[in-house]
Amino acid sequence: MIQNLSWIQQIDHRVSAAVVFFALGLLLNTGEKRSLFPARAAGVFAVMFAVSWVIRSLADVWAPNMMVQAAGYSLQLLALYLLFVGCSFFCYRVKQPETLYNGLLALTIFKIAWNSFKAGGSVLLVNRMDALWERYSLAGSLVSYLVYFSICLALCFLYRKLVKEPPYHAPVKTMRVLTVVFVSLLMVLEFCGHMFTAEVDALFLYYLCALLYTILNYAALLMIAALDSFRHENRTMHDFISNKMRYYEMSHEGIVTLQTKCHDLKHQIHAIRSEAGKAKFDEYLNELEDSINEYSTVIECGNQTVDIVLTEKNILCYSNHVKFSYMIDGSLFAFLTEREIYSLFGNALDNALEAVTKIDDPANRMITLKSNARGDLVVLQVENTYAGDMRLSDETLPHTTKTGSGHGFGLRSIQRLAEKHGGMMSVRAENGVFKLSVVMRPVAS
Repeated sequence: MIQNLSWIQQIDHRVSAAVVFFALGLLLNTGEKRSLFPARAAGVFAVMFAVSWVIRSLADVWAPNMMVQAAGYSLQLLALYLLFVGCSFFCYRVKQPETLYNGLLALTIFKIAWNSFKAGGSVLLVNRMDALWERYSLAGSLVSYLVYFSICLALCFLYRKLVKEPPYHAPVKTMRVLTVVFVSLLMVLEFCGHMFTAEVDALFLYYLCALLYTILNYAALLMIAALDSFRHENRTMHDFISNKMRYYEMSHEGIVTLQTKCHDLKHQIHAIRSEAGKAKFDEYLNELEDSINEYSTVIECGNQTVDIVLTEKNILCYSNHVKFSYMIDGSLFAFLTEREIYSLFGNALDNALEAVTKIDDPANRMITLKSNARGDLVVLQVENTYAGDMRLSDETLPHTTKTGSGHGFGLRSIQRLAEKHGGMMSVRAENGVFKLSVVMRPVAS
């Protein structure tokens, strides 16, 4: 048996939670790493280490009674969760819903590991059996870390297998409410664990119940992510089907209209040949030119699905007196599925159309679409004019005034699509022009 070591009592048991939280931050965060990531991560570890040690030291040494000490232990959980969220933003390019969710998941996984270790130890105490380690010993410390990290790795692996992605699309308000509820309940559970476990039998019962509760929390978090993913997939599929239906309806209407135009054209030619028609020759030519312009909107760019979307939007631009210019190589987007192409081009151009049609003067309604390849990257740029004021939030998504443009809808889908294919989305608004840039890396898909 290895003898007790004072440094383990004074330091290790007060920072072990911070060490596990830091490891879970590296395991669960999947966003793009910020510059100087190693230095940032080292700073994060130092902050977590210091905060955890200070809170636990104050609770152990200066707490006047058990209730205050239990409150201090609960406060440590809250502090570590808030540090996890803040440090995720500091080290990674992540969005608020993702970070709040990952923090809850880390907190839940940590408590499952903690309760499992404590429940196992309490079983030995109930049966008055000697443990393989002593409290505050090197062996006890090593065994605890072995249990913590084994359970954390197993639960993270299970999470990766069962969940496609965190609830990126969940409303921020929903995630904030969920955070308050989950964290508050875990803090209450932590408080009770230090207040009502004086008896050995009560200790085992508490940790068993706490373990079952945190496992239910883990299952609930997995279900939340799965439901959000399902809802997003369903919405994407609905948009895909709607775009298809609009195209087929447009094609049917175009055929019927073309037949009508041909029929009218026969009568116009007959009328031109008459004496009365010679006086209206220019008027008939203007009508004929308008008909030709309307049906010269078909776009061919080297990708059939892109052609469908751009042709539909081009016709809408023509009918709404919007100047639509494009320079597109459709073959660059061959790595995207049909649904992804409808989501990317459909959402980008729908937002642009919604914005420009709110401009009173048709002469100022303009949309520009460009694509190009830069090394192993594919870049899509969409620019459009807009009316009113526009400000960008800290998540680089637009907030508009009531009279402003209609941007915002669909941009999150574009953002997730870009990130899925190893890229990113950026937006900028200046001098009355909204600029959307989407960068993707086909080999990363």
